[in-house]
Amino acid sequence: MKRYKNETLGFEIDVPEEWPRPKLLEFGSLVFDHTPIEKFNFVIGFLLPERLLEYTEFEFRQFAQRHGHTDLNFGRISVGGKDHVWARYKMGTGEWTKKYMIVFSGVEYAITASCYNQQMLTERERIWDAVVKSFRLTKWAEHDVDFIKSERIKVAGDLFGRAYEAAAEGHYPEACALLNQCLDENPDHILAHKELAFILKNMGDLKGALSHRRIVKQLDPSDIVNRFNLAGILAMLEERDNALKEIEEALLLDPNNPRFVELKRIVIEHF
Repeated sequence: MKRYKNETLGFEIDVPEEWPRPKLLEFGSLVFDHTPIEKFNFVIGFLLPERLLEYTEFEFRQFAQRHGHTDLNFGRISVGGKDHVWARYKMGTGEWTKKYMIVFSGVEYAITASCYNQQMLTERERIWDAVVKSFRLTKWAEHDVDFIKSERIKVAGDLFGRAYEAAAEGHYPEACALLNQCLDENPDHILAHKELAFILKNMGDLKGALSHRRIVKQLDPSDIVNRFNLAGILAMLEERDNALKEIEEALLLDPNNPRFVELKRIVIEHF
């Protein structure tokens, strides 16, 4: 393996010795073109919150359906000390593909590896995983992450900043304690309620998560991502009618939103 470093895009990664230097397609996009064996494409851009892996899967499932992709499977890969989503599928063009959705502090590094048959996918997937696991931010990008953290503290407070970092590292009890302190100081702290909902859901406390999602809805009814998560939790709690009611209310705010249309179908057919 050899190291490839891109200061402009803020990352470095270990790639096979035989790969040629990547081609820059446009700002935020490049490709290692190792045809006829494989291609390895990067697209970098901002990703709005929330950072729910299940929501990422839901969105990509809709994307895959719209574009005629088949044989879709999802999984997780650990990069930089946290879990990220990958999706494996067959494109409508016949290419077999594995897409890694790597996210750090609001920036997504979408990495798409592709080859021309399923046997080659089986042979190359292990190598692709190793390349992605070697991904790391360069020093200036790490500085950028530090800047984002400092801005988060300015907006939401030091307690929330500490809680966010604790949650990102999987230290949920510590994060919950800090977030509850935030709410003691400010019961209307929307970000604290949303982060607690995220943590409690991950810990299996759906009713606790639901309570905080409902408070966020009261504080900001226009938060469509929160409404999506609220409806999803209601469905998981087998409150089918309430889930459908939330979905219909959200569709009044954003008619024909494909996420809610699909969620409605899932709730009707499976709950």
